[in-house]
Formats: sequence, structure tokens, C-alpha cells
Amino acid sequence: MEFIAGIDGGGTKTRLIVRSLDGSFEKIYEYGAFNFNSIGEKAFSSLLAEICDELSSLGVCESLCVGAAGISNSKMRDAVDKGFSVSFIKKWSLVGDHVTAHYGALSGNEGIILIAGTGAICYGRNNTGEEWRCGGWGHLIGDDGSGYALGRDALSHLAKVIDGYGDETIIRELVASKLSLKDRGDIIVYVYGHDKSAVAALSPLVEDAYWANDKTAVRIVVENATALVDGICCVADKLDLSNVSVALLGGLLSHETCMRKEVVRLLGERRSDIKCVYPADDALHGALMIAASMINEDK
Repeated sequence: MEFIAGIDGGGTKTRLIVRSLDGSFEKIYEYGAFNFNSIGEKAFSSLLAEICDELSSLGVCESLCVGAAGISNSKMRDAVDKGFSVSFIKKWSLVGDHVTAHYGALSGNEGIILIAGTGAICYGRNNTGEEWRCGGWGHLIGDDGSGYALGRDALSHLAKVIDGYGDETIIRELVASKLSLKDRGDIIVYVYGHDKSAVAALSPLVEDAYWANDKTAVRIVVENATALVDGICCVADKLDLSNVSVALLGGLLSHETCMRKEVVRLLGERRSDIKCVYPADDALHGALMIAASMINEDK
């Protein structure tokens, strides 16, 4: 069988999609984490070998697109190059997971995607193939508008309340009742004794407080939504994009959340020509779309 394939390499799991050229066969496979830094070079190479075994059992792969985070890591790129440079894969490409997410979300068309989950990134592409991205700097120097940022800002305000000069907020009650963080010691141990996901875990509490019209929560959400809209407008300006869609992705934007509400509102005030939409498809199918386009490159 001749086929194309796409890979969505995630931090917890890897998904592989295979589709025959005639469209008569399509199947999705799942594997472990596609994370070079966390699982190590040996385990990563074993994962690639497992994927290659599956692909080789199906026939000849005309093209393969791999979408993953951390592709700037040269060791990871070398491992992928070694793993997929095999005879039954005629052509393959490694791209950032934001690229495959863009293709899937906007069906390969020009436009912008905004992803806000634990982290945050905005990425766009126009009809000439030019690209621009904002964000994706990580929680230490960026990620405004992310779940981490909401939790960070909530804890920062709570520190002021405990010190005696911050406005009271129901976030304090929610943090105390749901996370058992009641005083200075509790908060310090919680923040510095865990990784960034512990801080991001406070974002649902900010959400609850926002819908209860808590002024501190509203301020935090609006400030972070403004940062996300700044990114959208920057990408649109850099790529000279107008009358396009921005697909909203990630845990903070995929549903009718307070962050989605504020992003839609604020963007409408600044760029009414850019419409917020739900993604048409996911990054896995975006990778498959890129693989299909790779076949046509030589025609």
C-alpha cells in the first residue's frame, strides 16, 4: 500500500495517522510521549523505531509530516532524522506543533491561531507562505494569557492581601477551600515545592471568581486577555492580514470560558475584521494535510 502519514507529537502521548493514497484506508495509532527532554534519547529513539515498524508493515510511505514541540533542540532533530531516514519513507518533514495546529484549525488557509493552555502562543501564516509568531517564551519570561499566568497573577494578588495592602477577593476563599492554602507558609511551600503546573492549577479558581463578578478576577482575566489580543494584532500586522479568522485553541479558549469571552470582546473592539472561530480540525489532521501537500510539491 502507498500512503501518507502525519504525527502529532505531544508531551504525554504521540498520535500517528495513516491514510492510503486512494483514501480506502485510514487509521490512527497511539504511542507514548514524544518528548525528547523528558524521556531521554534512548527512549525517544525506541519510540521512533516503534513508529517505523508500524509504518513499514503497511507498505511505502510517500510522505510523512511530524509536528512536535521543542524542534529547536538539535539532538532531537538529529534523532528524528536518523529514525525516519529510511527507504520506505520517501519524504518527511519535522515542523513545530503550532504549524500543524494551524493547518488543521484553518484547513490549510491563511489566518491566525491562538493557543492558550498551560502556556500561550499566537501564530499566523499568509497566502504567500510568510509566517510570524508571538509568545511561546515559556513561563519565566512570557506566557501572559496562559493558565500559568492566571494562577501566577492570582497568587501575586493573594500575597498582597496577606501582607495587608491588597483588595480582598473571593479567590482567597477558593484557594483556601479547594487547595488548602490558607497562609503565607502554605502558599510558599505550594509554589516553590512544585512545578509550573501547580500554579496553572489555580486558573479554574480565577474562572469561578470571574463569573462571580469578583473585581480582582475580572481584572486578572482582562489583563491577560489583552496580552493575547496584542499578540493577535501583532501577527496580523506583521503578515498584513485582514478579513481573516483566528482559531482559538487550548484549554482556556476551546470552550465558553471567561478568557474566550474577553478575547472575543477585546479583539472585536480593536480588529473587527478578524473573526474568532472554533478550529476546523486538530493538529494530527493538520500534519496529514501537510504530508499531502508534500506529494504535490514535485508535481
